[in-house]
Amino acid sequence: MPNLWTKAYWLIREVGLAPLFSLAVYRLGLWSGYYRWRTPLGGRKVNASPPLRADVFVLPDPERLAKWSRLRGEDATLEAEEILAGQVRLFGGQPQSLNLKPPHPKRHWSSLHEEDVPGDIKQIWEPARFGWVFPLGRAYRLSGDERYAKTFWENWESFLTHNPVNAGENWLSAQEAALRLIALSFAVQVFKPSPHFDKKCEQSVAEAIIHHARRIEVTLAYARAQNNNHLVSEAVGLVLAAHLLSDWPEARRWRKTGWKWFFWAVEKQIEPDGEYIQHSVNYHRLMLTLALLAFRIAQLENHPFPQKHLNKLGLAAGWLQGVMDEASGEALNFGHHDGAHLLPLGGKIEDYRPILQASMAAFCGERCLPNGGWDELAYWLGYNPAILPLKDDRPVLHGFRRLGHSAEWASLRAHHYVSRPAHADQLQVELWRRGCRLVCDPGTYAYNLPPPWQNGLALAEVHNAPMFNAQQPMLRAGKFLWLRWDQARFLEEGEDEKNSIRAERLAYHRLGIRQERQLEWKGDGHWQVIDRFLPLGSGAVSGKISLNWLIRDGEWRLDEHGFIVDDKRYQLLVRVTSQPIQKMKFRIVRAGQILVGEKINEIDSLLGWFSPTYLTRLPALSFWIETEAGLPFELRSEFQIYSK
Repeated sequence: MPNLWTKAYWLIREVGLAPLFSLAVYRLGLWSGYYRWRTPLGGRKVNASPPLRADVFVLPDPERLAKWSRLRGEDATLEAEEILAGQVRLFGGQPQSLNLKPPHPKRHWSSLHEEDVPGDIKQIWEPARFGWVFPLGRAYRLSGDERYAKTFWENWESFLTHNPVNAGENWLSAQEAALRLIALSFAVQVFKPSPHFDKKCEQSVAEAIIHHARRIEVTLAYARAQNNNHLVSEAVGLVLAAHLLSDWPEARRWRKTGWKWFFWAVEKQIEPDGEYIQHSVNYHRLMLTLALLAFRIAQLENHPFPQKHLNKLGLAAGWLQGVMDEASGEALNFGHHDGAHLLPLGGKIEDYRPILQASMAAFCGERCLPNGGWDELAYWLGYNPAILPLKDDRPVLHGFRRLGHSAEWASLRAHHYVSRPAHADQLQVELWRRGCRLVCDPGTYAYNLPPPWQNGLALAEVHNAPMFNAQQPMLRAGKFLWLRWDQARFLEEGEDEKNSIRAERLAYHRLGIRQERQLEWKGDGHWQVIDRFLPLGSGAVSGKISLNWLIRDGEWRLDEHGFIVDDKRYQLLVRVTSQPIQKMKFRIVRAGQILVGEKINEIDSLLGWFSPTYLTRLPALSFWIETEAGLPFELRSEFQIYSK
């Protein structure tokens, strides 16, 4: 087991001293009581109510909203009616009771810890982001029904009552304060015609914006230490607060600080091919959403937006196109997924077409999708995709390769990390057929529940890639922190890249092993994955090789032909062979329950799950293969898809 000094060495080498210094500054502020002094309970007094702007969004006419809902096959007011009944869909999941009361409403935020909360603190934070204002606002715009406006402002008053300024869990995270500002800016604008939005409401919102911006500003050291979506969120929060209260004396400082760190983050956090620093599709969407809001404010204020930053954001939009399934709008379930969906206008949480269409329109002046119900988000932000030229080429990504065509495709992950990895998912493969995800990445499920659900789906065992001697390819140093990064690269040695791609993973070099994976498309409905284990030196190497395939749930059987899974649309046959021929053990695990084979260890409870969004997990089928072998050794996994 690596000791403390080993972890410290890799932490300094890979994470760097600057983020560690920023974290130390933040911790010193907590320990010394400085933050308690800067953000006192109840907040510093606001002597006058400043004017409040309401122009961030462009309000579509009801006819357009109804058309987009029809195109998506949705009931335009269903979710809003649920909210009237006190039910909200947190993280895009099933309806549950709306609760804005934190567990410790009288304690200063600096004395609280996420661990103090029974369950997952994100269940407290999410309703207080006010993401549910968007379905209410859409329904109000469609119908003019005052029930929707009244419900929001009643819940706003409830939030103020149960969450005194700087007290309780909903003031603990500056990022949560920033994201709450986005929903507030929408509410003020869409409900402005309502008699329920009176002078008292306007004053309470203006004062809240001031307190939220002050809360964000004081702990930016923590966001800089994280160097991820926290920094982008808080920078945009300051820019937004300054825009909404442009005449307030502190607005100038908020604007300057916000733009400084927003542009810094765009430059430093987006890689040359557009991949976001957190190696996560959903955090990638979060970053693009925040960037769209920043760009909109820049346009409204005639603020210069450097071309180099537009180019970076254009690459980021293209990257999302490269990992998205065109038929369904879903994307690779890659990296962390905490259920963030800041502007749910144009589609459900699993649909990435709205953010792709809006981002391409804003940052590239193009669209890469035909017109449809997913155009809605772009319109709310001032763009009309229908008049833009259609971009028909797919970007080349550094960390992913795709084979196939839009109706059937598979992906292979091989990335050289220059920032902290999220999941141990090098060489991960996903397989799609006509909008149906057949071979899956498990997702995230939860960060803060009892073991094993403390980000347990980040582990290598649950991903679709081989392991040697049950060794994690990286050193896990925390719930979100991997060290001794697992690097990988694509091998392009004259291969026919239309039908075959190869990649090498370097993590097991320390064990004297070279590991390669080859993905082959052998024709419609026929795929093959070849995993090779080769000794690096001349000595004999042997050990335990294991491989997991996570497959869409369905009726299944295991026979002499292989592992066969049936669902309503397809039959999938998975056949695994070895070279040289070696006796293999097969296990099938569904929803953490072993259906075939013997228990191995506590990892079994993590197998056989697919999590499409936070705190939602669906049964899937883990087909686990294990064998003892000497090297060189090869595993061949063949996939055949039969349509029904």
